[in-house]
Amino acid sequence: MTLHQLTVPEIKNAKLSPGQSEASLNDGGGLFVRIRQRANGTMQKTFVFRLGNLRHTIGEADQRSLGGEGSITLQHARTEAMRLRPAKKGDNPIASKRDAERLEAEERARRQAEEEAQQQRKLAEIEAALAAECLEAAAMTMDQLFKAWDANHGAMLDPHWRAVRQSHWRCHISTVVGNCKVHRTDKQAMLLHYDKLVRLGKEETARRVLALLKQVISWGIERQYVADDHPITRLVLPKKQRMVKADQRPDNFSIDDYLAARGDDAVGSDLEDALAGRALQFAELITLFQEKLPRSTQAQTGTCLMRLMLSTGIRSSEAVRLRWQWINLERKLMIIPAGSMKKRKMHHVHLSDFSIQQLEAMLAIRTGDFVFPAPRKENDHVLRTNVGNDISSRQFYRSTDETDEQFGARLAKRMTCRRSRKNFDLYNLPGGKWTLYDLRRTVATRLEELGIERDMVGRVLAHARPDAKTTGRYARHNHWERRCQALDLLGEALMACEAGRMPTIQADNIVQLRRMG
Repeated sequence: MTLHQLTVPEIKNAKLSPGQSEASLNDGGGLFVRIRQRANGTMQKTFVFRLGNLRHTIGEADQRSLGGEGSITLQHARTEAMRLRPAKKGDNPIASKRDAERLEAEERARRQAEEEAQQQRKLAEIEAALAAECLEAAAMTMDQLFKAWDANHGAMLDPHWRAVRQSHWRCHISTVVGNCKVHRTDKQAMLLHYDKLVRLGKEETARRVLALLKQVISWGIERQYVADDHPITRLVLPKKQRMVKADQRPDNFSIDDYLAARGDDAVGSDLEDALAGRALQFAELITLFQEKLPRSTQAQTGTCLMRLMLSTGIRSSEAVRLRWQWINLERKLMIIPAGSMKKRKMHHVHLSDFSIQQLEAMLAIRTGDFVFPAPRKENDHVLRTNVGNDISSRQFYRSTDETDEQFGARLAKRMTCRRSRKNFDLYNLPGGKWTLYDLRRTVATRLEELGIERDMVGRVLAHARPDAKTTGRYARHNHWERRCQALDLLGEALMACEAGRMPTIQADNIVQLRRMG
């Protein structure tokens, strides 16, 4: 194989013969110069390297253009041709280089596609983050959810209980999760707050707070404000912790001290001690009617309201809003409309002679449509909180495990309240502290003591009947006569208490147990 057959002058002076359109000058070893005539008549001379003999026809893959005469010199063309010559027989460096270039181009295209895909993913992530931020900003907070609940469901509640729920939310829920988005609120924070309230001795309030939270979330699910699988829907109220008082601890308890503090009427009330609130005994009612109320500086509105609650069993929220247009004294009948009842169901109440005495006393000082008018505000009813506060502010008891110094410090603090200085212990009763709501509990307990069966007591108190969705839909006897007899019997017992004597207890409902074995 002869190499370097051409010289620079030969290449420069080479021309096409007449009639030729293309010619080749061989330099040897596969390097040649291709001569072609351009359209403008000039010669185009290009260095080309190819494998094989010039006399054989070869494919385009076996040859490679190295550049034109003006862009590359003969020496550079020979150097490039030497690089492209195969190291051994059968190799095709040109094809290999083209394959490598193809693979490199494909790799560049792949990397470019990946970069473009990565950029698209980043843009999608940015757009998703922006959309999430927009949704997060627009999502409802817990305070906003409660505001919607209060404006709709809360507006249907009794004003007192609505105010209680607003207070519970404001003091115990809003401070913990109020600013949290609804979908991000979990139950752990509220359970920790629950434990804190229990440690402070406010377990009942803690349970009501959790119940309110569940109620608001359930309402939000019904209105599509909250997802169906919200974690608070699975919140289970913790079991009540039974706290043992100091005087009930085994080392401290004394039966003599217990009876001396509560009286003989407390015997048999072991089950009642485990329940919230308490019921006044007939002996305590005698003390209340004979001594406490006559000496009280409380307005006649409050004392008559308490007597009416004791003789009818109606709730304090229903009693304070009574109107004269709901009462017919001649027929001894009072009908409380559904809009004023807790369960939104009308309630018919028989008026005993004792009840009528209280209503006639209020009729003598009637100033408007309300039976128990507000003392200062015109055309409005007395506030239940005022009556309740009058009762609680006139009670002050000494704890069994309290020292003289502790009692004196607590009494001195009580004396700083102007409302509590006068008659601060006037309403003290042997059974301990009592509230306005305990009067309704007293009615239920004393009716059973008078021989009235529990189902009838529930009807008198307008409790939801357990068979309302089954048998109650078919058996609709109202037992009105029996309800009237029960309230008349209660009225007679209250008249006896007001006269200073114990009422006669009927024993018709007592069944003699037979000895077995």
